Amino acid sequence: MNIFNLFSDHFRFRIALSEKERSLAFKVRYDVFLRELHYTTLKEDPVTQQEKDVYDEKALLCLLEHRHSKTIAGCIRVVIPHEGAPPPLEQLPIEYYCGHSLNHHVLHPAKFPKQQICEVSRLAVPGRFRRRAGNGDTASEALDDIAFTPEERRTFPLIGVSFFLAATALIGFMERPHVFAMMEPRFARLLTLSGLRFQQIGEMMNYHGPRAAYYIDQRQAVSDLSPHLRELYHHIESELVSQYRQTSI
Repeated sequence: MNIFNLFSDHFRFRIALSEKERSLAFKVRYDVFLRELHYTTLKEDPVTQQEKDVYDEKALLCLLEHRHSKTIAGCIRVVIPHEGAPPPLEQLPIEYYCGHSLNHHVLHPAKFPKQQICEVSRLAVPGRFRRRAGNGDTASEALDDIAFTPEERRTFPLIGVSFFLAATALIGFMERPHVFAMMEPRFARLLTLSGLRFQQIGEMMNYHGPRAAYYIDQRQAVSDLSPHLRELYHHIESELVSQYRQTSI
């Protein structure tokens, strides 16, 4: 069995449809961004131990669940602008917070109709799912309460890319083909190897570390996927389509 099929056997994607599921995403973000990575510019609620912002109220949140343990292996969100809404909701976060860094005169959020644009952000993967077998912190692994098999750990490097496949599927359902994201250049290069060829459209800036703005056309992204990743993409798409029909976005 190839690694893509193994991934599907061990993980499944869920749209956060209920407040309880949305809270799971906010808790994962709190644990990863504030406790593991020590981001200092994000808002936190120390009582509920959640990380969220004003954009989350109207964002589509997606979770990855480890099937065997029922543990959340990460989350991501898709944000859309809302015309006529008070600032900052009429713009994407990338415009409102990082607009000064955008330097592409064509591939700029303001150049597209608002109903055709969206932003992918807040990708968070807990440390236990970022470590590969024999490649991580042995002490941390010993304290982990989940005993992953070597087969499961083989699939962990696919988690980051799979989240962008899930976002690509959701964006296809939403019919918002013009996609923006802030990311580290090394992660953009990793996505490029998978066929997700994001184009840099902004200067490097310090945004929770060195990051730049990127753009991709969702339709071209699907077309450019490698055969194996396209198979995984269609599997993820089939997992999410019935869930998406239950949303109001």
